[in-house]
Amino acid sequence: MFSSSYSPKSITSYNRNIEHLFYRYGISSNSENSLEEISIQCELNSDFILDLISCYNDYENIESTDFLCYRIPVLVDYLEKSHKYYINKRLPEIEQCLDKLTKQESNPLIFIVSKFFEEYKIDLIKHFHMEDNLIFPYCKSLFNFYYYKSPNDFDFIIDHGKKAIDFMDDHHQSKDELKKIQNILLNYKVPAKNLSFFQIFIQQLSIFQQDLRIHAEIEDNILEKKIKAINKKLNIKYA
Repeated sequence: MFSSSYSPKSITSYNRNIEHLFYRYGISSNSENSLEEISIQCELNSDFILDLISCYNDYENIESTDFLCYRIPVLVDYLEKSHKYYINKRLPEIEQCLDKLTKQESNPLIFIVSKFFEEYKIDLIKHFHMEDNLIFPYCKSLFNFYYYKSPNDFDFIIDHGKKAIDFMDDHHQSKDELKKIQNILLNYKVPAKNLSFFQIFIQQLSIFQQDLRIHAEIEDNILEKKIKAINKKLNIKYA
């Protein structure tokens, strides 16, 4: 179990997969400063970072982590940073590996996977943009109005609240699509000459799939629950 006295360097030396969490917060994985020092300097919630590290280090920890204790701006900040990380780094890395596979592997399955992933990426980015431009601003405005009674935030809530709530109620983003395709590929007999790229691709899918499930847990089960609780207390009627 890590604590705030640990440095990013000591944590990532234990599990390199946690590097991507530090990356999205702009924290060097080679830093020898403690998480507590870094959190103070960067105005981050060290307890939240530690809970995320716990989940990324041991995926099953998400079942027992109390993310409900964190305030809406902390949750939204993580989700927004994650979207930027996925779009600018994680998805291009997976695409790059897949592109190398398609150039070296003639099996039609690889081309089907490539086509599927391209369509999946387009849908995922579209989903992210809707959240970045509507859901997250709405969440922050609702939080600000509830605690600070900001008139501008109230206007935003009234103008966009119904659309935001409808989106949260209706969207059903698949969290298992990557897992399905990963399972299909695991049964594929790869030629020895392409094995390394294939193994890297499978590993990238697995890490991304787990990352998205942690992201979805915080977004769908934690953030939405907090938003709906505030809505209930404010009793705002959306036209």
